[in-house]
Amino acid sequence: MTTPASFTGRARARTTKKSVRVVDAVARSLISIGGIATIVAVMGVFVFLVWVVAPLFLPAEIGELRTFDLDFEEAPIHLALDEYRVLGWALLPAGRIEVFRLDSGARRASRRLAPPGQLRSAHLPAVGKEAVLGLADGRVQLAEIGFVSTVLSSGKLPEALRRELDAAPAGVPIDYRDGVLQRIAGDQYRSQELAVNLGEALSVAPGPVVAVARVTIGAGPRIAALVDVTPRAETTPDAPAGGGLKLFLIDGEEESNFLTGETTLSFGAPRELPFRPIGEGVPIFLGISGTGADVYVAWADGSLLRLDVSSPADAFIAEHGRLLPPGVGLTAIGFVLGNNTLVWGGADGRLEAGFTIRVADYRGDPMPGLERDRRATTLLVRTKSLAEGRAAPRSVAASARTRLILSGFDDGEIRLFNVTHEAQLARRALAAGEPVLALAMAPKEDALAAVTGGRVHVASLDPRYSEASWNALFRPTWYEGYPEPIHSWQSSSGSDDFEPKHSLMPLIFGTIKATFYSMLFGAPLALLAAIFTSEFLDARTRAVIKPTIELMASLPSVVLGFLAALVFAPFVENVVPATLASFVTFPLAFLLGAQLWQLLPSSLAVRLERWRFGFLLLALPLGVALAALLGPRVEGWVFAGDLKAWLAWEPGGDPRFASALGGWLFLTLPLAAAAAWLVLERLANPWLRQHGDRWDRRRLAVADLVKQGLGVGLALGLAVACAVALDALGFDPRGGFLDTYEQRNALVVGFVMGFAIIPIIYTISEDALRAVPEHLRSASLGAGATPWQTAVRIVVPTAMSGLFSALMIGLGRAVGETMIVLMAAGNTPVMSWNVFEGFRTLSANIAVELPEAVQGSTHYRTLFLAALVLFAMTFVVNTIAEVVRLRFRQRAYQL
Repeated sequence: MTTPASFTGRARARTTKKSVRVVDAVARSLISIGGIATIVAVMGVFVFLVWVVAPLFLPAEIGELRTFDLDFEEAPIHLALDEYRVLGWALLPAGRIEVFRLDSGARRASRRLAPPGQLRSAHLPAVGKEAVLGLADGRVQLAEIGFVSTVLSSGKLPEALRRELDAAPAGVPIDYRDGVLQRIAGDQYRSQELAVNLGEALSVAPGPVVAVARVTIGAGPRIAALVDVTPRAETTPDAPAGGGLKLFLIDGEEESNFLTGETTLSFGAPRELPFRPIGEGVPIFLGISGTGADVYVAWADGSLLRLDVSSPADAFIAEHGRLLPPGVGLTAIGFVLGNNTLVWGGADGRLEAGFTIRVADYRGDPMPGLERDRRATTLLVRTKSLAEGRAAPRSVAASARTRLILSGFDDGEIRLFNVTHEAQLARRALAAGEPVLALAMAPKEDALAAVTGGRVHVASLDPRYSEASWNALFRPTWYEGYPEPIHSWQSSSGSDDFEPKHSLMPLIFGTIKATFYSMLFGAPLALLAAIFTSEFLDARTRAVIKPTIELMASLPSVVLGFLAALVFAPFVENVVPATLASFVTFPLAFLLGAQLWQLLPSSLAVRLERWRFGFLLLALPLGVALAALLGPRVEGWVFAGDLKAWLAWEPGGDPRFASALGGWLFLTLPLAAAAAWLVLERLANPWLRQHGDRWDRRRLAVADLVKQGLGVGLALGLAVACAVALDALGFDPRGGFLDTYEQRNALVVGFVMGFAIIPIIYTISEDALRAVPEHLRSASLGAGATPWQTAVRIVVPTAMSGLFSALMIGLGRAVGETMIVLMAAGNTPVMSWNVFEGFRTLSANIAVELPEAVQGSTHYRTLFLAALVLFAMTFVVNTIAEVVRLRFRQRAYQL
């Protein structure tokens, strides 16, 4: 009889439901689209950043030339253009100003400033309209010379003129009075004319004023005048020129009437300055620095005299000698914007620049041809080499907006330079073989004019982003007044002649510094906490601890930054010694607690096992108490009782703080602890393993406690020995990792940013450790390994790819952090590893300055370049991290 098959349940369907296949297809498509969209978004960000940044590196351009024959009888003393590129004017030695159109060269007006034969010299600034003229009768004539623009409505113009303007192409000017008129928008028209207003004439001394200069300082104008006081009866063709020169200084003062708002300008009596001719003939240049503290006199043979007039009553010759090597004549000289950087050219083709530097700060060699008076506190230093060649520079013209200059050469070529960065931006040949006698740059840097012979050459100019270059962004630059080339970021200032500093290196350095100290504080704590939670905590306690730490990630960074700036930083400032001592007392307290736990009898330890974590937490207040107790005492022992004063000490200061012992003790203690651990690992541990087989638990615990005490003593002994030796050899850590204390510093940022990255690193690391197969742990424990040996030698290597990923994600969090470093780091772009000093990061700089940057400006595009650099840094770090992670993962799969 056949037994029927019993029914065991519902028959399993062998085919997948259609709905499941649909959901699977939709999920696969969405995941693919999301992944591709993420890649496209990241690439889109990269492309946009490159698109904004690329114009920074486009070359400057000088447009096509237009040449006009104006038949100037002599080379102009000064040449200038208006800001709308429609008119130009030239001051001729005969004392006459010629106004001409830039599109056709047609003369529009002629103005006489002085009777024929009376004009001997003139000073016309690159910025402003205040001019001063030197006359043959010993007077200096004040004047205002500049273009005046007037916007007119159609109702104020004659009908015939309106019809002529309407018939002309848009923007094309027509002749109007002594200038031009052009339509600008709708029924509005702009007239452009040259206005000349002669002011007061000041008597200086009998004799022609052969050179004159003017600068405006705080109280008012300061004028220098060089007068040839040689009696006319003694002047003969055989008499040496310039033998009877005297130099005078005239100070003016502006007073404002607070009721009427009127300004009154008054001048004091001319003050004769100490002066002696050191060159041949009449000087070709007289200039006053932008601060009014220095007066320069230069001769055609290359001689230079610099007078210190910071105190006019005690003026003296600060330097004298030669700007150029013997036998090389001076062919061109002038100031850059701000009148603090001097540019000069020699007959041998060189074009150089320099400025004064404080003697106390300068460590380089002085200029070989100049001798300095011992009373001088500054010296002129050659800092820039702009050009070298066969053709000599013949003329220079400074920009009214930036540190650009135009230079004209004997071979008929003009070149555009950025003086700050020693960069030649553009060049254009004019008339071959004809020297460029005069140059002018439009106020907006969008046009130039040059004079060769009797011809005027006009061209458009586009310097683009002249303040940005690879050298300016990533190499040290020698800025005005600084004793050496430096990296500096300073994008704005309160003066128009400010020298922008756009080096990204301080920002990159600040980003690296923030990341370094954040990872230094946060990464070890997070990794050790993850190992302890994963391998040593029971499941019940882990279920409380892990979510609590993960909740730390929910705190907004702006809140952490606020707390760091207003709570943590002031608190740490008042307890700096205790804070530093806590780096030693906290680990020692926890190690001591662990060793004391081992001294408990086995039966008691088993009963208290569930509260072991709570007992270990008692080490935290113990560490705090020890730090508070030892910090002030250590400060008194090795820092002469005042840590901040010790940090701020400089050679020649209070001798109590001269010893560097405390600093070296602080820096060498971690290395000494590592060395002590290595010694114990190599010597003490093998001996204990050999002789401790038959010892009981208590005896082993006592041996471990003694070993720990020996290790602490050995570490302190090594640290003290190294500190004493380094101090005896004269080494001082101040100026490196230790220096002047600032309230908002890297120490505070490290604490707070470590607090921000710990949850990320901890969570990923703990998950990676828990993912290690349980059979690996069981095999290790079954082979007789302790839980600690199992964790360190089996679990951690297996989970290394996950641990490394956790570190890299934490690193990325630290690199891109903005609000914490913005509020707690002081936001100062300095390059110092000093843990007690602040910094500025790329991300914080972008957040602060981008809202204020003018769209399309050099500053604006440089900030986007900073973003691109930050993008590249994270891309490189993540790429390297992925490669390393894959290698660790491949090794783990082999277990």
